[in-house]
Amino acid sequence: MGKLTPRVVGNTSSVWAGIDVLVLAAGFEERAFQVLSTHRFNDRAHVILVLYDNDVPGNPELGKRYRIAAEEKFLKSHIHRVQLHANDIDNFKLKCQEVIRALPSDLGKFGIDVSGMPAHVIFALLNLIREAQPYEDQICFYTAAREYTPTEKEYEELKRKQGDDIEYVPKSMALEMSQLLVFEPFSGYRSGDARCCLALFAGYELHRSTGVVDEINPAVTLLMYGKPASEKLAWRLDLSRRLHQKFEKTRRCAVEEVSTRDVGECMAVLEEYYNFTVDDYDLTIAPVCSKMQTIASFLFWEKYPEVQVTFPLPIGYDPDRRPRGVESTYALELPGRLTFPQRNG
Repeated sequence: MGKLTPRVVGNTSSVWAGIDVLVLAAGFEERAFQVLSTHRFNDRAHVILVLYDNDVPGNPELGKRYRIAAEEKFLKSHIHRVQLHANDIDNFKLKCQEVIRALPSDLGKFGIDVSGMPAHVIFALLNLIREAQPYEDQICFYTAAREYTPTEKEYEELKRKQGDDIEYVPKSMALEMSQLLVFEPFSGYRSGDARCCLALFAGYELHRSTGVVDEINPAVTLLMYGKPASEKLAWRLDLSRRLHQKFEKTRRCAVEEVSTRDVGECMAVLEEYYNFTVDDYDLTIAPVCSKMQTIASFLFWEKYPEVQVTFPLPIGYDPDRRPRGVESTYALELPGRLTFPQRNG
């Protein structure tokens, strides 16, 4: 499977000049704007800008900010805008596919900045790009925030008031769950007895985790808690475990701690449990934690397409609860779909 660990890339890195097509989304977080606003790309490069069409306050002005920044870095004829209307993922995929197919054939190197993308958008775009360029490598970019929600101060207050089992948490950027999205080609294969093992990348939005578990009602749940790469964020692992403690107490569970950044490690744990459960259970994955864990889930699905991936979508977003600030930008090299090690048999 190989090592799939992202590396820090600086402003002067030659990686930026090698990108032929940059794909990014107009997210509310400062980190989502970092790659577009900070780095220079080659003169022939194109950009695909995902704009969100929703009722989040300030969204039109935010989209304009990204469009202006793109025009400062790319030729106007090289700027392609695709809108995601609410949760209409099928129409979004069709529009993206049209743009990708119309690109000049000599543009081979895609860079996908996932910093402003929810999990279902990451899946849709990665699949389209890797389908269009099956022999080409891609690079995923991700910029870390300086401060996440809930904050450490809020976490300490929660511990003081609620103890081991935290049932109430401050509002997150994603509001309560509206629907559980399963869309092609990630619907997987479901066997007749319908016994399900749910692999949940457990994050910090308990309402979304609860929605997944309640709707799927798995026979077995694999809780995969994220270990932050930074020591100063180690408290977030404890927060996640406290939030999901009720599942460990009330359901048949296996528990693992996996890196929020090391894609190879996440895939290895998924593979271990897949091999252990494949004869008796249908595996469903819910990536509700980090962006890199979402990419790991995608690459695992690519290897085992019979696995189902599901996405708990919120009713909306509160930009006031967004992560703040910008730290390092990371790059993750993805071997092309037809050069990446696939399953045996």
